[in-house]
Amino acid sequence: MQAELDYGEAEAIALFLENPVDALLLDEKSARQVAARMGLPMLGTLGILIWAKQHGVIASLKERLDRLINQGGFRLGQQLYGRALRLVGE
Repeated sequence: MQAELDYGEAEAIALFLENPVDALLLDEKSARQVAARMGLPMLGTLGILIWAKQHGVIASLKERLDRLINQGGFRLGQQLYGRALRLVGE
């Protein structure tokens, strides 16, 4: 497992295995693939933001995503971007 992941991702998975919670927070594709093979529940930044919009924690998913993409260098494909916005009615 560790050969596929950087130190932080490997540690996050190890910590989850020692002390399971509702979901493991992972964004990197390689880490998500490893967690999926292990059958671990996971959530990424996009999932958290969708949840926040659906529960009234944030007013606009589009605003948050655009800020992450333009200022934070967050990478998100156009298809997924559009699907997320449609999911929350934006």
